[in-house]
Amino acid sequence: MKHIFTTLALILSLHTGYGQEKLERLDYFIGNWQGVETGVAGNGIGFRTYQYELGDNYIFVENQSTFPVSEKKPMGEVHRDKGIFSYNKNIENIVLRQFHVEGFTNIYELNTAQSNEEKLVFVTREIENNPGNWKAKLILTKDSEEHFTEEFLIAIDGSNFKPFLKNTWTRVK
Repeated sequence: MKHIFTTLALILSLHTGYGQEKLERLDYFIGNWQGVETGVAGNGIGFRTYQYELGDNYIFVENQSTFPVSEKKPMGEVHRDKGIFSYNKNIENIVLRQFHVEGFTNIYELNTAQSNEEKLVFVTREIENNPGNWKAKLILTKDSEEHFTEEFLIAIDGSNFKPFLKNTWTRVK
């Protein structure tokens, strides 16, 4: 019986942090960020946090973007979303699930062919609760140790990807 518990403990210790090793290319983002956002909703500001969770197997993301009153948005807009990065062993790739206050969920996979050390490109494999046949692309580009650029593009019903948001983020110390 002691041998079974020892073996089980060894197996569990080998799996702890497995996701973190596979998510290490996202280590750069860990921490707090503030951003300037530009897009179809106008110009705004954002605050975002990335942190390892649940035995370092996931990276949780919390985001809030605020856009002031404008002609298009007479009440202004506060957008919130939460995300979870994970490593899917079955497809051997990083997956991002984003949950938006508007009720839709983007499920992205890292496009390894378009990504490199400085740029990570994620493309949706599914958008839950979407009114059409949309796809989304999320591009995160490391500009320096303290800054990154985020581009969010949308392809509506088979069209080409078009810019929706472009955000610049600065690390908060």
